[in-house]
This record gives sequence, structure tokens and C-alpha cells, in this order.
Amino acid sequence: ELLYDKYVRWGIIDEDEADGGLITTLKGGVSYDTRDFEPNPMKGVWFETGLELSPSFLSETGFSRFYAIWRQYFTIVPQKLSFAYRLGYQTKVSGTVPFYYQNQIISSVLAGTTSEGLGGSKSVRGVLRNRIIGNGLFYGNAEFRWKAFRFQFLKQDCYLGLVGFGDFGMVTRKVDITVPDIDPDDPDYVSTNYFNPGNESLHLSAGAGLRLVMNENFIISADFGKAFDVQDGNSGFYIGLNYLF
Repeated sequence: ELLYDKYVRWGIIDEDEADGGLITTLKGGVSYDTRDFEPNPMKGVWFETGLELSPSFLSETGFSRFYAIWRQYFTIVPQKLSFAYRLGYQTKVSGTVPFYYQNQIISSVLAGTTSEGLGGSKSVRGVLRNRIIGNGLFYGNAEFRWKAFRFQFLKQDCYLGLVGFGDFGMVTRKVDITVPDIDPDDPDYVSTNYFNPGNESLHLSAGAGLRLVMNENFIISADFGKAFDVQDGNSGFYIGLNYLF
């Protein structure tokens, strides 16, 4: 029996939500962007904030959430080395967010970060995907980005880049659940294996990556991240496109 099935059997996950459901959301907000070059910025700010609304007449449950994301970029050595960081916060404002939607990280753009929770390639690298969920979340990333070696390939300007990063995430508002009253003789149940109430803190990871970049705007990325706490997982290796933010 999977852990998910146990949580349903114990009543932690509602049976009506166990197989997913229909959610329709509307988003609105404002954005402020001073990045010098959108795909590969060396300086500037990108800030966005807004509300996500799921009307009850369009979904199986109604709720609203607030979010804000701040990204900033600093040039340390022109054309060579930069420092970038991202801070994000989101919280439930009203209603009940169903379990199967708790892992959605809100953003104004349709990117990978909108479809997976904290943990994984788009948020806290090295931590298990969707490891951190809650009604309120705070997360961040910091990266040093070094354009280490420039070269020509097929008459195109290319460079090999190195990245060192640190990531974090934490729950700022827990999902209200009741730890079930289960027969302690149940062979499937040992309380400390499944529940650790009151122990939420920062989930940390760090790692390094490579970037293969053509003409500053086509970016192949490879990252290796290591979780600091064994309960968050061990490590992760990710291959994709573009910088994380």
C-alpha cells in the first residue's frame, strides 16, 4: 500500500480529492521589469504580484491566493560574472485549496514552476519534487553565474558557463489536518514514520551547474543539487533549458 493510499484511508486526504478534480483559475496582477536582457540578464529587477481566484461556480471548490515574486540581478564583472536571486511568497486568502492543487506555485508566466511544488528542478534543487506543500509558502534561490569560456561554433557566439547556487523553501501556513487516531497495534502505522507536527523549518539545498549558451538566448542547463536534510531527499540532477529565473 502506498503512503498516498494510507493518507486517504486515515482521512488526511479527503476521498473526494484523492483522484483529483476540476479547477479553473483566473489570475490578475502587476509586473515591473527592468532586466537588461530577458533570456540572460546581467542587471535589473523583475517583480510581480497578484491574486489567483478559483470561482466555486467554475470549479469543484472555491478559493483565492495571493502571490509575490522578486527577482534581481547584479553585474560583478562585466560580461563575465553576475549574481542573481529570487524570493517568492504565496498564501491562501480565502476558501479551501484542495489537496491536489496545493503543489501549484503561482506565477504570471506559463513555465515549469506553475506545475510543480517546492522541491525539484524549478524551485529547491536537490529536494524531492513536491516535498514542501502548504497553504502558505516562502522560497528563494541565489546563484553566481560565470560565463567562463567563450568560443565560436558554426559562426555563432557561444560560451560555457558555470553556476553555483543555494536554494530554500518553507511552509509559512500549514494545511489544517488532524493526526488520525489509529490503533497503535496496526502494523502499517508507526506515528513517527508519518507525522512530525510542529517541526516545520527551512528546507535547504545547494549545488552547481553548467550552462551551454548560444547567442546569449539559447541556453542548455545541467544542475546537480544536494539536499541538506535526508528527510527532504538525497540529491537531484536536472537537464533543461534556460536559467531557473
